[in-house]
Amino acid sequence: MPSLSFAQSSNASFAPNYIPVAIFVGGTSGVGQAMAEAFAQQMNGRAHIILIGRSATTAEKIIAGFPAVSEEEGCAHEFVRCDGQSMREVQRVCDELCARLERVNFLVISAAGPAANSLAQAGETKEGLNAHLAMRYFMRYLFLKNLIPLLLGARQRGQKAHFMTVLGAGFGITMPTTDLGLHEEVRRSWRLMRGLTPSVAAVKGMLRGVAYNDGLVAHFAARNPTLAFTHISPGQVLTAGGDSIGSLGLLFSPLRWVVDCLRRRFLCIPQDECAQYMFYALVDVDAEQGMFISNERGEIVGSRVFESQDADAGWKGNEVANKSGVLEGIQVQGYGGSDETVKALMEYTEEALRVILQLK
Repeated sequence: MPSLSFAQSSNASFAPNYIPVAIFVGGTSGVGQAMAEAFAQQMNGRAHIILIGRSATTAEKIIAGFPAVSEEEGCAHEFVRCDGQSMREVQRVCDELCARLERVNFLVISAAGPAANSLAQAGETKEGLNAHLAMRYFMRYLFLKNLIPLLLGARQRGQKAHFMTVLGAGFGITMPTTDLGLHEEVRRSWRLMRGLTPSVAAVKGMLRGVAYNDGLVAHFAARNPTLAFTHISPGQVLTAGGDSIGSLGLLFSPLRWVVDCLRRRFLCIPQDECAQYMFYALVDVDAEQGMFISNERGEIVGSRVFESQDADAGWKGNEVANKSGVLEGIQVQGYGGSDETVKALMEYTEEALRVILQLK
């Protein structure tokens, strides 16, 4: 694994001859904020950085800490407000970005929030999506699908074009074949115990989000072979203002305090340190195109590079189409999907979003 000093040294060498455009969804807190700050410091004002989150006040404070914006054309630091729990809101923001941007070099999504991290609560959003999956998966899918043309715009100019989803890569969690939206699981949970103890539905929501992100990067990488798609794990991170594990429920609050103290003492690294590893993976010269599964040190543990002719091949049936961990005939370490389960997930996702967005 790369050391912190190695990652920092590698990051310091990143100096593109173009003005990079970087979008950080969830860039107003935690790892996303730290990544945006690291990127801003490295670029020293010579970049177009867009923070997407809910709090304009927080974003203003973060941007105020960035180096002054260069006077070169195209340089800017800005904030775009978006509630990631609402797919209609995500679609609105994507439409606005696509209308005014020609390219995006880096699209990084790390947003989750309390509802998506709770181990005790398992509910639904106002749009009818599972609250965990809305932030951990659907929001990420919709941002990526809409902004793919901007990533392609960067690649067509001979520039880096990299999508990164920060969640829980490397566990190889098998994807389900039924109840993809977890609606049945939530209905089976005991209402009287909701919020009091850890919930099976909530835990499944967190794990499904991880598995679905494997499918997310696999699906889009197969269809866009010139771009880079990474699912990365940040590991255990001591984030400013949010350094506790997800809620374990009211009855387990004392246990949560004990576990959290042990976690902070022995397992966590500061968010700024984590950001250096994430930044390292984002600009890694070995991750130029294809799908990548990376660990908390930014090291690639599994990958699949597609030839150009594979882009339109789709998820054609083959003898290993149902085998977990295999992506179009190739075993990928740390990957949990199969061609058939990913295909089913994409079909389910498109239909769920079609209903919400009222698409034809």
